[in-house]
Amino acid sequence: MTPPPLRALTFLLVLLGHSLSAFAADDLAPSKQAALLLRVLPYDRNFPQRVTDTLTIAVVYRERNLKSETYALDVAMALKDLARTVRPRNLPVRVLSIGYSSPEEFEAIIGQNRAAALYLCPGLNDVIESISETTRSYKVLSFSGREADLRENASIGLLRRGTRPALVVNLRTALAEGADLEPELLALSEIIR
Repeated sequence: MTPPPLRALTFLLVLLGHSLSAFAADDLAPSKQAALLLRVLPYDRNFPQRVTDTLTIAVVYRERNLKSETYALDVAMALKDLARTVRPRNLPVRVLSIGYSSPEEFEAIIGQNRAAALYLCPGLNDVIESISETTRSYKVLSFSGREADLRENASIGLLRRGTRPALVVNLRTALAEGADLEPELLALSEIIR
C-alpha cells in the first residue's frame, strides 16, 4: 500500500497537471513549483541533517535583472504563503531572497543562514557553476524550474511536460549536494544520471 505522504505527492502532481491549462508560459507556475518543492524536501533521507529547528529555503536571483527579480518575488511569496499551512516534518519554514552579486558574498550568506534548499531563478546562467560549487560545499539541495539548469548544476527540476507537472532529478548533482532521495520519490521522477 502507498504510504500517505507519497499518495499526497502523487495527488498533488495530478491536481497540478489538471490546473495548468490556463497557464500560458513554458514554466510551471511559481505557486505550483513552491508546492512541489515543500512536499519533495522530506523525501531526502538526509533531511534531519540539513534542518534542525527551521527549514530555510533560499530563493536566488540575479540583482538588477528585472525578470529574475520579479520571478524571485513570485516564488518567495508562493513559498511564504504555503509555509503557513505546509510544514515539512512539522518544521517552520523561513524563506530568504538572495540577490547574487559575487561568489564570496553568496557563499557567506548561504553559510551564515544554513539554508537547506535553494531555488534558482532565471538570469543566473553565467554564475550557475559558482552557485553549484557553494551548494555542493554546504550540502544545500538545489531546485530549478528550467531544464537547462538540471543538466549539470541543479538537483531537482520542477518542470512542465505538456500540461502536466514533472519532477526531474539529476542524481549525480543530488548526491554531490548530500541528498539521499527516497525510492518512492525517484519512482515519480524523470532521472538524469
